[in-house]
Amino acid sequence: MSLKKFLCGLACCFAIVANAQTDTTKKAITAESTVIQGCQFEEEVYECSREELRLAIFQFLKPEDAALVAQKTKQDIIFVKLGLATDETGKIVKERSSLKFYETEMKPIDVELKTQLEDFKIELAPISQKQNSYITNHLFLKIDRENNVFIPLYDHKPKRIPFSGPEVTPIYRGCESTKTNKERKRCMSDKVSEFVGKNYKTRLARKAKLNGTVKVFVVFKINEQGKAVNIRSRAPHPILEKEAIRVIRRLPRMKPATIENIPVSVNFTLPIVFKVQ
Repeated sequence: MSLKKFLCGLACCFAIVANAQTDTTKKAITAESTVIQGCQFEEEVYECSREELRLAIFQFLKPEDAALVAQKTKQDIIFVKLGLATDETGKIVKERSSLKFYETEMKPIDVELKTQLEDFKIELAPISQKQNSYITNHLFLKIDRENNVFIPLYDHKPKRIPFSGPEVTPIYRGCESTKTNKERKRCMSDKVSEFVGKNYKTRLARKAKLNGTVKVFVVFKINEQGKAVNIRSRAPHPILEKEAIRVIRRLPRMKPATIENIPVSVNFTLPIVFKVQ
């Protein structure tokens, strides 16, 4: 067998794909892909939907909720994250929905709302009334401690958008001198491509009686310790899937991704493409 072409690409998967992977019954939808009833007639459909959803979040919160949160944090500007599961009719599924307060992405505020989540009022446009939908959005709030109310900060622009991925991506051995996430990703992609190219036994494709272009896809996680775990693969033959898992399992330990200097796990997808003659 001659290897004419061997390509490896590495791409990070965000908080909205991770949600879909942890619960296969959910279809994660952001405010950028959800259409709220009435907004389908607007020119800026998704901008309208995002504003309507944030308005609904604010209207859902009560003064007693503000009082409870104020007792739990000394921070005046916080944010609330909504995760809303709906059925095929657009009705809220309480068991799969959540509304949580945060000081920062890594510092949730432990408080139980007085208002029941099933009372949240929002109507999806028919185009977004899909079975097992899961909508996510967040809203920054200022706590008015004197009056025990929240003040919505619709135009607040944080230094970093919450749950938009790690502040620092995993650092592969030999990529320590990189300064930005873009440089780290490029360096890691090159290093992993080189590692897989040297260690993946492409000759197994002949044993599997395959010809032409062969595509193998691997999904794995770099955990808080910098190790590749939860490795899964898909290939045209089981022998190639096992080989992909074997190789990724041998990846050297990396410096893990971090948010607020706290190690976090990150999901990755690795396509392996080669030609067999």
